[in-house]
Amino acid sequence: RQGSAQQIGGYTMNRIQIGGYTRITKKEAARRYNAGEVIRLTACKLSPVSPWGCYSDAQKDHNATVSGDGFNTTVARNREFETVVNAFMYYNCTNETGRYPAYWKKEA
Repeated sequence: RQGSAQQIGGYTMNRIQIGGYTRITKKEAARRYNAGEVIRLTACKLSPVSPWGCYSDAQKDHNATVSGDGFNTTVARNREFETVVNAFMYYNCTNETGRYPAYWKKEA
C-alpha cells in the first residue's frame, strides 16, 4: 500500500495504490466511465486484487456484471454510471464488506 494525500473539495483523499490499481474519486470514476475507460468497483473494505473479494470491472460499452455466484450472473439494468453503481451497492456492499463502493483505475 503506497500513497500520498490529494486535496479534493476541502477534503483530503489518500492516494492508495494496490496491485497496479489506484483508488480514485467517484467524480473521476464517472468521468472515466463515460469516456469509455474500464473502472473497477469494490466494496470499500475490500482489495481490488484479492481473489476472495467481489469486484466489478465496468465499462460503458459493455454490460457490467455486478454480482455472480458461479451459476447466476446479475447485470445492471442499463449502462448509465449511477445505475451500475447502485446495482453494485445493492448486491455487494454490506456491513462486513463496506457500506459504499470504492473506485479504482488500472495503472498503465
